Amino acid sequence: MSGTATNTGPDGQLMRRYCVEVLPKLLHEGCGVDGDLAAAIGADVLARAEAVAALPVAYQHTLAAPFVEEAFDHKPDDAPVMYKALVTAVVRNSRLEDAHAAGPVDTGGITVITEMALAPLSHLFAFRRRHRLDPPPRHDELCDLDSRYPRAWSCLTALTEVLDTGGRAGYRAPDAPVPGVPDPTEAVRARAHGATGLLAVLNARDERIDERILAAMTASARGELSTMVVSALSRLSRKTDTLLRIVEFFLARGTAVLTTNYLLRPADVWVRRGRFVKPDSTDPWPGLLTLDGLTGSHRATVRDQAGTLHGLTTRTNRAEPTATGLPGMAPAGEPDAPH
Repeated sequence: MSGTATNTGPDGQLMRRYCVEVLPKLLHEGCGVDGDLAAAIGADVLARAEAVAALPVAYQHTLAAPFVEEAFDHKPDDAPVMYKALVTAVVRNSRLEDAHAAGPVDTGGITVITEMALAPLSHLFAFRRRHRLDPPPRHDELCDLDSRYPRAWSCLTALTEVLDTGGRAGYRAPDAPVPGVPDPTEAVRARAHGATGLLAVLNARDERIDERILAAMTASARGELSTMVVSALSRLSRKTDTLLRIVEFFLARGTAVLTTNYLLRPADVWVRRGRFVKPDSTDPWPGLLTLDGLTGSHRATVRDQAGTLHGLTTRTNRAEPTATGLPGMAPAGEPDAPH
């Protein structure tokens, strides 16, 4: 099957042309990225796209769920929000981060690249539902996450049930081994970024774990952390398997994860009703503490966080807050890019 569009069908080659021709040219000529790196980024995006296109639709939605709150207002306005989130998972979280962390691709470049990717990606997904590759392509970062991180996967699957409506969805976490605390050698040091002074690691796809997140994981394992607060789940990592590894750890230890619009707990999830609030890691607390659309335990948890010391600590089970897992942390080379 050539993948050529018909009058009624999707164009299965549109994404290939985007990754092989359009994206490398944008990166090299428009952003000044080295030609070899630009081609490698295009190849990585295509491999990710084909691997995700081969997965069941329900798996795709769970894979995208962490990124809905950061992608809901992306262009075009009338595009389905799940496709916007899938563009984040496939394109934004690819080796594109290498060029972003190194400097040539700024926030404006990421915006152009991701907006242009939405139509080709949606064509590919539609085409692959009709014309499967045999054997199906795989990508180690994106495949088998349901078996590797069963608690996190069950939690995020429950999240997909209420992304449209908001409110609560319960789920039953599967029995699975409790993960151990990562070794200190897995930590990567955060450094102050530019004029903002915001702490950030150099590359959000680093396989290592931000030292502040590792400190929070250690506190969680000791029973000292009830809620981990971040502006958005991508602040944990843009490497999807690392992100799920961290969420799996917190859920297994009974620690909730609170973002600007989500509350993930070991037996239920909560989502803001109505329009989401845009996460902002450079100034996270106004969004995190916005009560509009929050109900039940979600609202109560946010009210509890409002009492943390100077608004820059994570509440623990002890009497005093502990400064771990700051919600303003951004693991990218610069603070939160909108795309």
